Amino acid sequence: MVVLAASICTRGGKALLSRQFRDLSKDRITALLANFPSLVSNSSSQHTTVEDDSVRYVYQPLEEFYIVLITNKTSNILQDIDTLHLFASTVSNLLRSVDEREVFDHAFEIISAFDEIINLGFKENLNLSQVQAFLEMDSHEEKIQEIIERNKELEATEERKRRAKEIQRKELARRNLEQVPTGVNSRSGGYDSYQSSQNNQSYQPTYQPTPVIEMNANQTSNSLGSKPSHSRGGLQLGKKPIKVVPESHQSLLSHTQPVFNHPKPQHLQPEATPPISQSASPIPANPKVPNNGILITVNEKVTAELSREGSIISSEVKGDLQLRINNAELAHSKILLKKSANAAGIDYKTHPNVDRNLFKTDSIIGLKDQSKSFPSNDQALGVLRWRAVGKQDDFSLVPLVITAWVNVNDSGVAEVTLEYELTSDYVDAHSSSSHSSIENIQILVPIASSDVDLKDHNDSISYEISDIGVIFNIASVSVEEPQGSFEFTIPASDEDALFPLELRIELSSTDVTESDISLGHLQVIDVVSNNDDEQSLPFDLHYNLITDNYQVN
Repeated sequence: MVVLAASICTRGGKALLSRQFRDLSKDRITALLANFPSLVSNSSSQHTTVEDDSVRYVYQPLEEFYIVLITNKTSNILQDIDTLHLFASTVSNLLRSVDEREVFDHAFEIISAFDEIINLGFKENLNLSQVQAFLEMDSHEEKIQEIIERNKELEATEERKRRAKEIQRKELARRNLEQVPTGVNSRSGGYDSYQSSQNNQSYQPTYQPTPVIEMNANQTSNSLGSKPSHSRGGLQLGKKPIKVVPESHQSLLSHTQPVFNHPKPQHLQPEATPPISQSASPIPANPKVPNNGILITVNEKVTAELSREGSIISSEVKGDLQLRINNAELAHSKILLKKSANAAGIDYKTHPNVDRNLFKTDSIIGLKDQSKSFPSNDQALGVLRWRAVGKQDDFSLVPLVITAWVNVNDSGVAEVTLEYELTSDYVDAHSSSSHSSIENIQILVPIASSDVDLKDHNDSISYEISDIGVIFNIASVSVEEPQGSFEFTIPASDEDALFPLELRIELSSTDVTESDISLGHLQVIDVVSNNDDEQSLPFDLHYNLITDNYQVN
């Protein structure tokens, strides 16, 4: 028995892939497979073999395709059929569904399996399980080479750090020498100064905190923020919007710039726009969240692109967990976390001084060196970060979706209905949590016009006008009533002039419980001491959620 080639082809004889085991050209195989359908149609035999003048075709249907073995005419037909069955079993095992795209995606695996079954035209004495085992084999030499390369990278990293410290030390010594007063011996003064600086540095903690911006409930009442004119657009959090005001108040806002860089529409008439406010007041500074000993803050930022039909195009969540301790007696501690079932695709990164293996195995935040403690200087430090990227139509990372219904009449006025709804994933995760409602939602329509007519104007829906567009404010959306809608009319040349809509959500909650689940699918269960008894320690939870570039296109 000699197998010349093994192929997967369509019913019309078009080759999807083919593996030649003897010296046959591509054109020859293409011609043979093109002749194959006519031989099958003209054959009156019930067998799955046909012949022409030079070769024999042994074939088996595979849904919409054929698996074909091309052999010489003197080959043992029983062995050929047995080989064909092994080919068919192997291909079916490698493909989830038999279609053209799936065959192309797994072409290399299929060809590798063919090479295991046939060697120089002759069948190896193998079964399906042995073929699978051969395809899954790891290379011991490859693993050793990867370990060597990884060790080289680590050594290079350590060498860079050592050289950076050496350069920093020399620079510090040079600066100290330059600061020696006149009349003092430069060598002794420089040495003493350098020794003093080294002594001061030795008392600095190795675990430096990362800065964090604290937010409170007052900050959620701020409007859409301003942005420098060279920015690319988007919402800025925590700043007042630019509003159309009389000339007598323009000097108070002269330092601000519009968020969007879009040109103003022709129908905009600033002089006819009523002022939103008659005075400008500075934004008050945000006080620190009170810390009763241990304060854990979970910060998350959502970026999303939604379609106007209410579907998800792309989404991303970045978050971190911040720790603040102001009592040295509570610094010898560790944080017990819990990951939900949907946390499989999320990338978690721990601080270098945090025991990474302990977090991976037990979801516990603790220091590598258990004899040390967290800093107790009441400064926020980041101990964990995470990043999650959602696929298309993945609602697990998005709290709110918008569906827009637009009708532009002949007079150039758009009748718009906006439906807003909390996603089912958010409702399920926060049905019993402390932040079961989202308040002060803002939707920016990028048409700056005073000719806006809001239907059914009430306390829950309001709007204000700025020279970046019309900002609609939704007072609150809760998991008990997760959806709502409002209608308005606004001058617009066409539907696309209303987009992209931009959403701004800020959620800052100090009343957080252990049942709350972040968008990063993490729960803070408890904080315990680092001793053998693992006694529970008192702590407070704080949660911040903001949006960045959250658009409806």
